[in-house]
Amino acid sequence: MSAAQRMREINSRVVVDYSATVDLTSYFRMCRSMLVMAKQYETEGFPLRAYVLQKRFLLLFIDHLSKREDYKGCDADVRRLWSRECKRVLDTTEKLHQTILAGFQAQELAEKKAAEEKEKELLRKAEEDKKRQSTALPTTTTTTNPSPSNGAVPPTFDRLLKPSTEKPSTGSEFNPIHVPRSLAATFMKIAEKNTKLNVETCATLCGRLGAAGGSGLIVSHIILCKQVGTADCCTTAHEEELLECMDANCLIALGWIHTHPTQEAFMSSVDLHCQLSYQLMLPEAIAIVCSAKYNDVQYFSLTPDYGIKFLRECQQTGFHKHASTRDLYMKSPHVVFTDDPVAVFDLR
Repeated sequence: MSAAQRMREINSRVVVDYSATVDLTSYFRMCRSMLVMAKQYETEGFPLRAYVLQKRFLLLFIDHLSKREDYKGCDADVRRLWSRECKRVLDTTEKLHQTILAGFQAQELAEKKAAEEKEKELLRKAEEDKKRQSTALPTTTTTTNPSPSNGAVPPTFDRLLKPSTEKPSTGSEFNPIHVPRSLAATFMKIAEKNTKLNVETCATLCGRLGAAGGSGLIVSHIILCKQVGTADCCTTAHEEELLECMDANCLIALGWIHTHPTQEAFMSSVDLHCQLSYQLMLPEAIAIVCSAKYNDVQYFSLTPDYGIKFLRECQQTGFHKHASTRDLYMKSPHVVFTDDPVAVFDLR
């Protein structure tokens, strides 16, 4: 496959999962996280990963978000900000395209040169064998089958696609997500006042990519937005403050956490649709549910083979029943607990 063909193949695989039922502020959060991740990948020398994320952002913004009525109704300053961001990403994506293409072309040239050198070596050896045979005394000829490797070009290694580290085995198709053991207890302590009033509390889980482009994700922060809670629901407000906080600290959204003051730890229909807004961008994103009454904490994910697709196609809002006989969500199999500290930004 030529360098140009490889680029076309990569571009053909860049897709975005879009759902019109996901609110615009959630998509803004997704976009911001994508661009922060892309910047980290580019800085750490992984241009292909950065390129794919930036292409996803452009597809999402140009093909979907910019055409939404609620986007057109946004404050003019907000639209100008995202328009400038889109132009910036278009420029950097084109530069990354040229960098990656040049790498592929250099590799293609090296492979061609290696094949030519190998062919010359085989011809030289064949000529030497012919000369030896013409001067040798007649004797019984023994045919030796050539090694299967003779004439084969050594396999090439695409360093642009090479992960820097192997991911720890979690028995899951997800990359591992590292969560501080103290996180749930820290959040429950913050939410204690609301919990006593039978009011839910929610927050966003933020963090970063693993070091040196590693496949793991690290939860390091809890960010609480201004919010209004009831016994079975929690609605956030002024989410632009969340984006500003994430920007200022170079954080990406890795999931969310909320309390159930009197109910068990489970995912309601509203919770499932909220989780969809996270997993559409990042399949590894988790939802943590803290049941105060039952002293239970659970870590949930939408099922990748069914739940995400089902919920993306569901057009209902608010609390509703899902006519599904299969599991829409499951306990997150990729959570790895750590003894790292967790930081809190309370924007309430």
